[in-house]
Amino acid sequence: EGLGPDVGRQQDVGSEHPNTAVQELFDTVPHAMFTIFRCSFGDCSTRNGTPLFEHVTQEHGAVWSLLYAAFLFIMVIGLFNVISAIFVESTIATTTAA
Repeated sequence: EGLGPDVGRQQDVGSEHPNTAVQELFDTVPHAMFTIFRCSFGDCSTRNGTPLFEHVTQEHGAVWSLLYAAFLFIMVIGLFNVISAIFVESTIATTTAA
């Protein structure tokens, strides 16, 4: 007896279409904005824990996942680096003025 074709596959429980879990995260503008907010802080998964951009890659291609990776890189490395540089600069200016 074989184990069957679905052994080891993750599926969205209770959904008719595999990407229903993804569609509900983007069904309205507020849901889409909140999902992007969550993804920018690292919680980019569906309700059952499967990675959101795995679904996006399967449905729309790798280009969108690469755009997300570029967005994440710019946010984490670029923007937060600028914010911390401003903080360090103001701290140094305060200590040298005293």
